[in-house]
Amino acid sequence: MPGQKIGRFEILNELGQGSHGTVYLAHDSQLDRQVVIKMLCKTGQHEAHIVSSLQHPNIIALYDSGEHQGSPYLVYAFVEGETLSQLLKQDHILPFVRAAEIACGVLAGLACAHAQGVLHLDIKPANVMISGVPMVMDFGQAMLNGDDAISRYMAPELISDGQYDEIADIYSVGAILYEMVTGECPAGGDNGDMAHAIAAPSSRNIRVDEKLEAIILKAVAKNPNERYSSAFAMKQALQDYLGEQRETLTAQSGAHSTLEFLLRRMRSKSDFPALTNIISEINQIVSSESESSSKLARTILQDFALTSRLLKLVNTASYGQFGGTINTVSKAVVILGFETVRNIAMSLILMDFLQNKAQAVQLKDEVVRAIFTGIVAAQLSVGHNIRDAEEVMVCAMFHNLGRMLTTYYFFDESQDIARLTEQGEAEVQAAIKVLGISYSELGLAVARSWNFPPRLLAGMRKLSAGKIGPSVGDMDYLTVTINLADELCEIAASTTAQNKHQSLVALAKRYESAIRVSERELSAAIEVGISELGQRSVILNLSTGKSPLLARVRKWCGHAQLAEVAKKASEFDDITNLDQAVNQETVDTRPHNPEAILGAGIQDVTASLVSDFNLNDVLQMVLETIYRGIGFNRALILIRDNKQNAMVARFGFGQGAEALLPVFRFSLPFVADVFHLSIEKGLDIAIENIDAPNIADKIPAWYRTTINAPCFILLPVMLKDKAIGMFYADMLEANSLKVSQHQLSLLRTLRNQAVLAIKTKI
Repeated sequence: MPGQKIGRFEILNELGQGSHGTVYLAHDSQLDRQVVIKMLCKTGQHEAHIVSSLQHPNIIALYDSGEHQGSPYLVYAFVEGETLSQLLKQDHILPFVRAAEIACGVLAGLACAHAQGVLHLDIKPANVMISGVPMVMDFGQAMLNGDDAISRYMAPELISDGQYDEIADIYSVGAILYEMVTGECPAGGDNGDMAHAIAAPSSRNIRVDEKLEAIILKAVAKNPNERYSSAFAMKQALQDYLGEQRETLTAQSGAHSTLEFLLRRMRSKSDFPALTNIISEINQIVSSESESSSKLARTILQDFALTSRLLKLVNTASYGQFGGTINTVSKAVVILGFETVRNIAMSLILMDFLQNKAQAVQLKDEVVRAIFTGIVAAQLSVGHNIRDAEEVMVCAMFHNLGRMLTTYYFFDESQDIARLTEQGEAEVQAAIKVLGISYSELGLAVARSWNFPPRLLAGMRKLSAGKIGPSVGDMDYLTVTINLADELCEIAASTTAQNKHQSLVALAKRYESAIRVSERELSAAIEVGISELGQRSVILNLSTGKSPLLARVRKWCGHAQLAEVAKKASEFDDITNLDQAVNQETVDTRPHNPEAILGAGIQDVTASLVSDFNLNDVLQMVLETIYRGIGFNRALILIRDNKQNAMVARFGFGQGAEALLPVFRFSLPFVADVFHLSIEKGLDIAIENIDAPNIADKIPAWYRTTINAPCFILLPVMLKDKAIGMFYADMLEANSLKVSQHQLSLLRTLRNQAVLAIKTKI
């Protein structure tokens, strides 16, 4: 208790309790200073005397030891600050330089202890005090407390067989460094489970660079012989890393200002903000747990062309495993998932955007290369620990985002970089020389501003030269596969057919530790890429006919028909797609067909009703089909709310639909207007002009004030002669609502499917 004494030390207060014993803040009356006293649960005077000999700036000094009422205690210097454990709880992940500096301080203290034959054996964040410099505490406590002090940071040999030396402390430093840069401990559980290989730090934090990752993985190697030979050796490796980082930071300060300059120039263009807004919105919807599938579908449905191409793309052969045709964006979200639909939509938006520029054979070739690389990456991913080949394709399409954006916004600079590359300079260095920043860093900066998720960012990460190390984890395989595909496409586009064998062997050798792939598989992936690009280019409305890239790749592959293909291309004055010319495929230019869209939507809903469906998903499919089929401006579904005694709008599609949701409602007590007539009598009502003499007085004031669309249709949802909901859809021009009897019949079928879905779930 405060005021009591342990020897000459007066207790001020209790600081905490742990497995080692109770810790007190005390006052040393003899030397007039504050100290920390640890009352130990077990005896250990011999070890305490050994630890007391350690004097080092990175070790908290042990002043004294003794015994009080039969219990041993240790007296430490009192240091103001916080433990590394407290710091990580607050910040989760530390800047890499800061993390490396902390590890260096810990290693310096350990090197001093090891030189005197003292091991720590319990290095963990709670035993590192941060007070200006990192300071290690609790030396000898693992020895004092025996096997009951197992922690997640202990070396596996210390846990399994109890045989250890100073290399066990190296593992622990590597483990806390791992946690400082990833936010997670490398061991699997509270007891330091080492049954599984430790995941590469970059698989948990994409920003971890290769040099730091290599240091960490060497330190936490399961085999002690593969770790650093001493604390000094690991400290030296980290100091070399810090030296390189400081040089890089100096260079990056200039690169950062260059990046800001480039981003300002891009934002000043009238088209860039629009592109940014829609991509950011889609990413934000998917990343938010509170957002609904209807909002993602609603955002995509705002663009008719995007909707059409997305539905074509999700019905290609690559999605055949899902069975059946997908006819609505709502069903695509349900079946394929938020992330897949988001990735497809973003790729379509970006590729379409980049093609809308007059100048650029070069720019169109960048788009062709992006899609071609994506197809090749998807092919290479088959059988190589990748969960979704289509995801790999989309991620790969963004791999060279920085180069594509540079070609679009800074065309002259992109040509300067190309000239330097042709003269033998590495593209990274050429881009830095011209732009002040690499293509990769520019692309990643834009992607982060667009709220790209970690997996897409992982696909954009460029691997450095040299042999690629082993891949650990799904995200690591994703990065490796995409880089392999990009380099393979570069080889096919830039080397001669005579060097094909040599180039492929060298590429396979570079990646053999990360992904086993043969020369035959690499060559086959290119062939598949050429074959599938024709189908993809039609869906994406992409011109590949005069692509210099594809011409070089075909030549590299040794296609005998290349000359004939070129001859066919020359027969077309305004050819837009070489593959279309060869395969006689054309873009679907048929006019809007309401019956076809309505019929396809009915098929989607029918297929859903025979499975274990979610009611909201089915209602969204119905509403989307109504909206797209007739070409309404907006379509909403209203649901009866008995608590509010009102019919209330729940979700909708179309321009401005979201803004209507809070205000589109009407009370249930009967009023002589078209809305109440519809729900009271179960009547389907179509209004061509709200100002027509025979209908004007039946339009309620709340509608004219808040909605005021000149024509609309009402389809009540009736259950046992009681309206439980209503579909509403409108157009913004009077007398523009032209619905045939067949179309009305299809609309009623959709409404009846909604009734059936509701009945099934009640």
